[in-house]
Amino acid sequence: MSATVPSTAPPHAPSAAGRIRFQHPELPPMEEVLAYFERSREACWFSNGGPCASELTARLEARLGGDTTCVLVANATLGLMAALRAACGESGGLIVTPSYTFTATACAIRWAGFEPLFVDVDARNWQLHPAQLDRALAERGGEIAGVLACATFGTAPPPEVRSAWRELTAASGVPLVIDSAPGFGSLDLHGRPLGGLGDTEVFSFHATKPFAIGEGGMVATADPELAARIASLINFGLDETRISMDAGLNAKLSELHAATGLAALDRFDGVLAARRRVAGALRQATSRCGLTLQAGSGGSTWQFFQALAPDAAAREAVLDAARDLHVEARTLHAPPLHRHPAFVAAPRHGSLAVTDDLAARSLSLPLANDMTQAAVDRVAEAVRC
Repeated sequence: MSATVPSTAPPHAPSAAGRIRFQHPELPPMEEVLAYFERSREACWFSNGGPCASELTARLEARLGGDTTCVLVANATLGLMAALRAACGESGGLIVTPSYTFTATACAIRWAGFEPLFVDVDARNWQLHPAQLDRALAERGGEIAGVLACATFGTAPPPEVRSAWRELTAASGVPLVIDSAPGFGSLDLHGRPLGGLGDTEVFSFHATKPFAIGEGGMVATADPELAARIASLINFGLDETRISMDAGLNAKLSELHAATGLAALDRFDGVLAARRRVAGALRQATSRCGLTLQAGSGGSTWQFFQALAPDAAAREAVLDAARDLHVEARTLHAPPLHRHPAFVAAPRHGSLAVTDDLAARSLSLPLANDMTQAAVDRVAEAVRC
Protein backbone atom coordinates (compact mmCIF):
# COMPACT_ATOMS: atom_id res chain seq x y z
CA MET A 1 0.00 0.00 0.00
CA SER A 2 2.91 2.36 0.52
CA ALA A 3 3.11 3.05 -3.21
CA THR A 4 -0.47 4.33 -3.39
CA VAL A 5 -0.12 7.47 -1.26
CA PRO A 6 2.82 9.64 -0.18
CA SER A 7 4.84 8.24 2.71
CA THR A 8 5.78 11.67 4.03
CA ALA A 9 3.71 14.76 4.57
CA PRO A 10 4.00 17.92 2.46
CA PRO A 11 4.90 21.06 4.44
CA HIS A 12 1.27 22.18 4.96
CA ALA A 13 -0.12 18.76 5.98
CA PRO A 14 -0.68 17.78 9.64
CA SER A 15 2.21 16.01 11.32
CA ALA A 16 1.95 12.39 12.37
CA ALA A 17 1.22 13.50 15.93
CA GLY A 18 -1.17 16.30 14.94
CA ARG A 19 -4.89 16.27 14.34
CA ILE A 20 -6.05 14.69 11.08
CA ARG A 21 -8.72 17.07 9.87
CA PHE A 22 -11.92 15.73 8.38
CA GLN A 23 -11.23 17.77 5.28
CA HIS A 24 -8.16 19.65 4.14
CA PRO A 25 -9.39 22.08 1.44
CA GLU A 26 -6.88 22.84 -1.29
CA LEU A 27 -7.37 25.65 -3.77
CA PRO A 28 -4.97 26.18 -6.69
CA PRO A 29 -1.89 28.34 -6.05
CA MET A 30 -2.64 32.06 -6.17
CA GLU A 31 -0.07 32.72 -8.88
CA GLU A 32 -1.97 30.36 -11.18
CA VAL A 33 -5.25 32.08 -10.35
CA LEU A 34 -3.82 35.56 -10.94
CA ALA A 35 -2.42 34.51 -14.31
CA TYR A 36 -6.01 33.94 -15.47
CA PHE A 37 -7.47 36.89 -13.54
CA GLU A 38 -5.12 39.23 -15.41
CA ARG A 39 -7.43 38.82 -18.41
CA SER A 40 -10.30 40.26 -16.37
CA ARG A 41 -8.10 43.09 -15.13
CA GLU A 42 -7.07 43.97 -18.66
CA ALA A 43 -10.72 44.03 -19.75
CA CYS A 44 -11.86 45.81 -16.55
CA TRP A 45 -14.59 43.17 -16.41
CA PHE A 46 -15.04 41.53 -13.02
CA SER A 47 -18.51 39.96 -13.12
CA ASN A 48 -21.49 39.43 -15.45
CA GLY A 49 -19.88 36.86 -17.73
CA GLY A 50 -16.41 38.31 -18.25
CA PRO A 51 -13.49 36.63 -20.03
CA CYS A 52 -12.69 34.13 -17.25
CA ALA A 53 -16.32 33.06 -16.79
CA SER A 54 -16.75 32.69 -20.54
CA GLU A 55 -13.65 30.53 -20.90
CA LEU A 56 -14.52 28.42 -17.85
CA THR A 57 -18.01 27.80 -19.23
CA ALA A 58 -16.60 26.72 -22.60
CA ARG A 59 -14.06 24.38 -21.01
CA LEU A 60 -16.62 22.81 -18.70
CA GLU A 61 -19.00 22.20 -21.60
CA ALA A 62 -16.19 20.61 -23.61
CA ARG A 63 -15.26 18.39 -20.67
CA LEU A 64 -18.84 17.17 -20.17
CA GLY A 65 -19.39 16.72 -23.90
CA GLY A 66 -22.55 16.07 -25.86
CA ASP A 67 -25.11 18.85 -26.01
CA THR A 68 -24.49 20.04 -22.46
CA THR A 69 -24.95 23.72 -21.66
CA CYS A 70 -23.37 25.01 -18.45
CA VAL A 71 -24.54 27.99 -16.40
CA LEU A 72 -22.10 29.17 -13.74
CA VAL A 73 -23.61 30.23 -10.42
CA ALA A 74 -22.35 31.87 -7.23
CA ASN A 75 -23.02 28.68 -5.27
CA ALA A 76 -24.85 25.41 -5.70
CA THR A 77 -27.75 26.33 -3.40
CA LEU A 78 -28.58 29.30 -5.61
CA GLY A 79 -28.17 27.00 -8.60
CA LEU A 80 -30.70 24.57 -7.14
CA MET A 81 -33.15 27.40 -6.47
CA ALA A 82 -32.84 28.75 -10.00
CA ALA A 83 -33.03 25.29 -11.60
CA LEU A 84 -36.16 24.41 -9.63
CA ARG A 85 -37.89 27.68 -10.49
CA ALA A 86 -36.89 27.41 -14.14
CA ALA A 87 -37.94 23.77 -14.46
CA CYS A 88 -40.93 23.58 -12.09
CA GLY A 89 -42.47 27.05 -12.34
CA GLU A 90 -43.79 29.35 -9.63
CA SER A 91 -47.07 27.71 -8.60
CA GLY A 92 -45.61 25.89 -5.59
CA GLY A 93 -46.38 22.30 -4.70
CA LEU A 94 -44.29 19.36 -3.58
CA ILE A 95 -40.80 18.44 -4.74
CA VAL A 96 -39.98 14.76 -4.20
CA THR A 97 -36.50 14.42 -2.70
CA PRO A 98 -34.53 12.09 -0.43
CA SER A 99 -34.12 12.86 3.26
CA TYR A 100 -30.68 11.23 3.23
CA THR A 101 -28.80 14.22 1.83
CA PHE A 102 -27.29 17.55 2.88
CA THR A 103 -29.68 20.21 4.15
CA ALA A 104 -29.00 22.56 1.20
CA THR A 105 -31.23 20.32 -0.94
CA ALA A 106 -34.34 20.90 1.17
CA CYS A 107 -33.41 24.51 1.96
CA ALA A 108 -33.29 25.28 -1.77
CA ILE A 109 -36.69 23.64 -2.28
CA ARG A 110 -38.23 25.90 0.37
CA TRP A 111 -36.53 29.07 -0.88
CA ALA A 112 -37.68 28.31 -4.43
CA GLY A 113 -41.27 28.30 -3.19
CA PHE A 114 -41.94 24.56 -2.87
CA GLU A 115 -42.20 22.01 -0.08
CA PRO A 116 -40.05 18.85 0.16
CA LEU A 117 -41.77 15.47 0.07
CA PHE A 118 -39.27 13.06 1.58
CA VAL A 119 -38.94 9.61 -0.02
CA ASP A 120 -36.72 6.70 0.98
CA VAL A 121 -33.47 5.58 -0.65
CA ASP A 122 -32.01 2.25 -1.73
CA ALA A 123 -30.11 0.37 0.98
CA ARG A 124 -27.14 -0.47 -1.28
CA ASN A 125 -26.53 2.60 -3.40
CA TRP A 126 -28.18 5.17 -1.09
CA GLN A 127 -29.90 6.86 -4.05
CA LEU A 128 -33.58 7.82 -4.34
CA HIS A 129 -35.39 4.48 -4.65
CA PRO A 130 -37.29 4.21 -7.96
CA ALA A 131 -40.07 2.07 -6.48
CA GLN A 132 -40.60 4.55 -3.67
CA LEU A 133 -40.59 7.41 -6.17
CA ASP A 134 -43.14 5.57 -8.31
CA ARG A 135 -45.51 5.13 -5.38
CA ALA A 136 -45.09 8.73 -4.22
CA LEU A 137 -45.90 10.03 -7.71
CA ALA A 138 -48.96 7.78 -7.89
CA GLU A 139 -50.27 8.69 -4.44
CA ARG A 140 -49.63 12.45 -4.41
CA GLY A 141 -50.33 13.02 -8.11
CA GLY A 142 -51.21 16.61 -8.90
CA GLU A 143 -49.58 17.92 -5.72
CA ILE A 144 -46.11 17.16 -7.08
CA ALA A 145 -44.37 19.89 -9.07
CA GLY A 146 -41.08 18.08 -9.67
CA VAL A 147 -38.43 15.66 -8.46
CA LEU A 148 -35.07 16.68 -7.01
CA ALA A 149 -33.00 13.51 -6.89
CA CYS A 150 -29.43 13.42 -5.60
CA ALA A 151 -26.15 11.85 -6.63
CA THR A 152 -25.62 10.87 -3.01
CA PHE A 153 -22.12 11.75 -1.75
CA GLY A 154 -21.25 12.63 -5.35
CA THR A 155 -21.51 9.02 -6.51
CA ALA A 156 -23.16 8.51 -9.87
CA PRO A 157 -26.50 6.69 -9.59
CA PRO A 158 -26.53 3.32 -11.35
CA PRO A 159 -27.60 3.79 -14.99
CA GLU A 160 -30.78 1.77 -14.44
CA VAL A 161 -31.72 3.99 -11.49
CA ARG A 162 -31.21 7.17 -13.48
CA SER A 163 -33.23 5.69 -16.35
CA ALA A 164 -36.05 4.83 -13.95
CA TRP A 165 -36.07 8.40 -12.62
CA ARG A 166 -36.39 9.72 -16.16
CA GLU A 167 -39.14 7.31 -17.14
CA LEU A 168 -41.19 7.89 -14.00
CA THR A 169 -40.99 11.67 -14.13
CA ALA A 170 -41.75 11.72 -17.86
CA ALA A 171 -44.79 9.49 -17.35
CA SER A 172 -46.02 11.78 -14.57
CA GLY A 173 -45.28 14.95 -16.53
CA VAL A 174 -43.00 16.49 -13.88
CA PRO A 175 -39.43 17.79 -14.29
CA LEU A 176 -36.37 15.97 -12.98
CA VAL A 177 -33.45 17.90 -11.47
CA ILE A 178 -30.46 16.18 -9.85
CA ASP A 179 -28.44 17.62 -6.96
CA SER A 180 -24.93 16.35 -7.73
CA ALA A 181 -23.18 18.87 -5.49
CA PRO A 182 -19.88 17.03 -4.79
CA GLY A 183 -20.07 14.99 -7.98
CA PHE A 184 -18.27 17.09 -10.58
CA GLY A 185 -15.65 14.67 -11.90
CA SER A 186 -17.57 11.51 -10.94
CA LEU A 187 -18.03 8.78 -13.53
CA ASP A 188 -20.89 6.32 -13.85
CA LEU A 189 -20.42 2.58 -14.33
CA HIS A 190 -19.90 3.14 -18.07
CA GLY A 191 -17.20 5.77 -17.49
CA ARG A 192 -19.45 8.70 -18.44
CA PRO A 193 -19.23 11.96 -16.47
CA LEU A 194 -22.00 13.33 -14.30
CA GLY A 195 -23.38 16.44 -15.92
CA GLY A 196 -22.98 15.05 -19.42
CA LEU A 197 -25.72 12.42 -19.31
CA GLY A 198 -28.61 14.52 -20.59
CA ASP A 199 -30.23 15.52 -17.28
CA THR A 200 -30.30 18.83 -15.45
CA GLU A 201 -27.71 18.61 -12.68
CA VAL A 202 -26.38 21.10 -10.15
CA PHE A 203 -22.78 21.00 -8.92
CA SER A 204 -20.96 22.73 -6.08
CA PHE A 205 -17.49 24.24 -6.38
CA HIS A 206 -17.31 25.06 -2.66
CA ALA A 207 -13.90 25.00 -0.97
CA THR A 208 -14.68 21.63 0.62
CA LYS A 209 -15.54 19.97 -2.69
CA PRO A 210 -12.97 18.08 -4.80
CA PHE A 211 -13.32 20.78 -7.50
CA ALA A 212 -12.68 23.67 -5.13
CA ILE A 213 -12.76 27.37 -6.00
CA GLY A 214 -13.95 28.79 -2.67
CA GLU A 215 -17.57 29.51 -3.48
CA GLY A 216 -19.31 28.71 -6.74
CA GLY A 217 -21.23 26.14 -8.69
CA MET A 218 -22.76 25.18 -12.00
CA VAL A 219 -26.00 23.99 -13.53
CA ALA A 220 -25.49 21.58 -16.43
CA THR A 221 -28.38 20.73 -18.73
CA ALA A 222 -29.06 19.35 -22.20
CA ASP A 223 -32.05 21.70 -22.55
CA PRO A 224 -30.87 25.04 -24.04
CA GLU A 225 -34.20 26.74 -23.30
CA LEU A 226 -34.01 25.72 -19.66
CA ALA A 227 -30.40 26.94 -19.53
CA ALA A 228 -31.52 30.32 -20.91
CA ARG A 229 -34.24 30.59 -18.25
CA ILE A 230 -31.74 29.75 -15.51
CA ALA A 231 -29.24 32.27 -16.89
CA SER A 232 -31.95 34.94 -16.81
CA LEU A 233 -33.13 34.04 -13.29
CA ILE A 234 -29.61 34.31 -11.84
CA ASN A 235 -29.34 37.81 -13.36
CA PHE A 236 -32.48 39.40 -11.84
CA GLY A 237 -34.76 37.81 -14.44
CA LEU A 238 -33.50 40.24 -17.07
CA ASP A 239 -34.00 39.67 -20.79
CA GLU A 240 -31.85 41.05 -23.60
CA THR A 241 -33.56 44.44 -23.29
CA ARG A 242 -32.55 44.70 -19.61
CA ILE A 243 -36.14 44.30 -18.42
CA SER A 244 -36.99 41.84 -15.63
CA MET A 245 -39.35 39.27 -17.07
CA ASP A 246 -39.27 37.29 -13.79
CA ALA A 247 -38.46 38.11 -10.19
CA GLY A 248 -34.94 36.75 -10.36
CA LEU A 249 -31.97 37.00 -8.06
CA ASN A 250 -28.26 37.75 -8.25
CA ALA A 251 -26.47 34.42 -8.42
CA LYS A 252 -23.72 35.12 -10.95
CA LEU A 253 -20.18 33.83 -10.51
CA SER A 254 -17.52 36.53 -10.15
CA GLU A 255 -14.49 36.71 -12.42
CA LEU A 256 -12.10 36.05 -9.54
CA HIS A 257 -13.92 32.82 -8.73
CA ALA A 258 -14.01 31.92 -12.43
CA ALA A 259 -10.24 32.51 -12.65
CA THR A 260 -9.83 30.18 -9.68
CA GLY A 261 -11.99 27.65 -11.52
CA LEU A 262 -9.74 27.79 -14.58
CA ALA A 263 -6.66 27.21 -12.45
CA ALA A 264 -8.43 24.39 -10.61
CA LEU A 265 -9.48 22.78 -13.89
CA ASP A 266 -5.86 22.71 -15.07
CA ARG A 267 -5.01 20.51 -12.07
CA PHE A 268 -8.26 18.61 -11.67
CA ASP A 269 -7.37 15.30 -13.29
CA GLY A 270 -4.41 14.99 -10.93
CA VAL A 271 -6.62 15.87 -7.96
CA LEU A 272 -9.14 13.18 -8.90
CA ALA A 273 -6.41 10.59 -9.37
CA ALA A 274 -4.91 11.44 -5.97
CA ARG A 275 -8.25 11.26 -4.18
CA ARG A 276 -9.06 7.92 -5.75
CA ARG A 277 -5.64 6.57 -4.75
CA VAL A 278 -6.21 7.67 -1.15
CA ALA A 279 -9.72 6.19 -1.19
CA GLY A 280 -8.25 2.91 -2.45
CA ALA A 281 -5.67 2.92 0.33
CA LEU A 282 -8.35 3.60 2.95
CA ARG A 283 -10.54 0.88 1.47
CA GLN A 284 -7.68 -1.62 1.67
CA ALA A 285 -6.63 -0.56 5.18
CA THR A 286 -10.18 -0.93 6.53
CA SER A 287 -11.24 -3.93 4.45
CA ARG A 288 -11.47 -6.26 7.46
CA CYS A 289 -13.15 -3.78 9.78
CA GLY A 290 -16.76 -4.54 8.93
CA LEU A 291 -17.47 -1.32 7.06
CA THR A 292 -19.94 -1.18 4.16
CA LEU A 293 -19.22 1.20 1.28
CA GLN A 294 -21.71 2.74 -1.11
CA ALA A 295 -22.39 0.58 -4.17
CA GLY A 296 -20.90 2.22 -7.26
CA SER A 297 -18.59 4.56 -5.35
CA GLY A 298 -15.46 3.55 -7.25
CA GLY A 299 -15.92 6.36 -9.77
CA SER A 300 -16.83 8.96 -7.16
CA THR A 301 -14.84 12.11 -6.45
CA TRP A 302 -14.46 11.04 -2.78
CA GLN A 303 -15.19 14.30 -1.01
CA PHE A 304 -14.48 12.21 2.11
CA PHE A 305 -14.42 8.48 2.88
CA GLN A 306 -18.05 7.59 3.51
CA ALA A 307 -19.00 4.21 4.97
CA LEU A 308 -21.52 2.43 7.18
CA ALA A 309 -20.59 0.86 10.51
CA PRO A 310 -22.17 -2.54 11.29
CA ASP A 311 -24.48 -0.88 13.81
CA ALA A 312 -24.89 2.30 15.87
CA ALA A 313 -22.82 0.96 18.78
CA ALA A 314 -19.91 0.08 16.50
CA ARG A 315 -20.05 3.58 15.03
CA GLU A 316 -19.84 5.15 18.48
CA ALA A 317 -16.82 2.99 19.26
CA VAL A 318 -15.06 4.24 16.11
CA LEU A 319 -15.91 7.85 16.94
CA ASP A 320 -14.52 7.42 20.46
CA ALA A 321 -11.33 5.84 19.13
CA ALA A 322 -10.98 8.55 16.50
CA ARG A 323 -11.15 11.27 19.16
CA ASP A 324 -8.43 9.53 21.16
CA LEU A 325 -6.25 9.31 18.04
CA HIS A 326 -6.95 12.94 17.06
CA VAL A 327 -8.77 11.87 13.91
CA GLU A 328 -11.69 14.13 13.05
CA ALA A 329 -14.58 11.87 12.00
CA ARG A 330 -18.19 12.80 11.31
CA THR A 331 -21.58 11.16 10.72
CA LEU A 332 -23.14 12.50 7.51
CA HIS A 333 -26.13 12.66 6.90
CA ALA A 334 -27.22 12.13 10.48
CA PRO A 335 -29.76 13.07 11.52
CA PRO A 336 -31.56 12.82 8.17
CA LEU A 337 -33.48 15.86 6.98
CA HIS A 338 -36.91 14.66 8.09
CA ARG A 339 -35.60 14.85 11.65
CA HIS A 340 -34.18 18.40 11.36
CA PRO A 341 -36.33 20.96 13.20
CA ALA A 342 -36.70 22.97 9.99
CA PHE A 343 -38.24 20.02 8.13
CA VAL A 344 -39.77 17.76 10.77
CA ALA A 345 -43.28 18.83 9.70
CA ALA A 346 -42.62 18.33 5.97
CA PRO A 347 -44.62 15.54 4.30
CA ARG A 348 -43.11 12.08 3.99
CA HIS A 349 -43.86 9.07 1.84
CA GLY A 350 -43.63 5.86 3.84
CA SER A 351 -41.62 5.17 6.96
CA LEU A 352 -38.17 6.19 5.63
CA ALA A 353 -36.81 3.13 7.44
CA VAL A 354 -33.77 2.74 5.18
CA THR A 355 -32.90 6.43 5.60
CA ASP A 356 -33.05 6.13 9.38
CA ASP A 357 -30.90 2.98 9.33
CA LEU A 358 -28.25 4.58 7.10
CA ALA A 359 -28.14 7.67 9.30
CA ALA A 360 -27.72 5.58 12.46
CA ARG A 361 -24.67 3.78 10.99
CA SER A 362 -23.19 6.60 8.89
CA LEU A 363 -19.45 7.04 9.36
CA SER A 364 -17.58 9.78 7.52
CA LEU A 365 -13.78 9.57 7.67
CA PRO A 366 -11.07 12.03 6.59
CA LEU A 367 -9.74 12.13 3.03
CA ALA A 368 -7.53 14.74 1.36
CA ASN A 369 -5.61 15.20 -1.88
CA ASP A 370 -2.27 14.85 -0.08
CA MET A 371 -3.17 12.37 2.66
CA THR A 372 -0.11 10.40 3.70
CA GLN A 373 0.22 6.70 4.38
CA ALA A 374 0.77 7.47 8.07
CA ALA A 375 -2.55 9.31 8.15
CA VAL A 376 -4.30 6.44 6.35
CA ASP A 377 -2.90 4.01 8.92
CA ARG A 378 -4.09 6.16 11.82
CA VAL A 379 -7.60 6.41 10.40
CA ALA A 380 -7.62 2.63 9.96
CA GLU A 381 -6.44 2.20 13.55
CA ALA A 382 -9.49 4.15 14.73
CA VAL A 383 -11.79 1.91 12.72
CA ARG A 384 -10.21 -1.26 14.09
CA CYS A 385 -10.60 -0.17 17.76
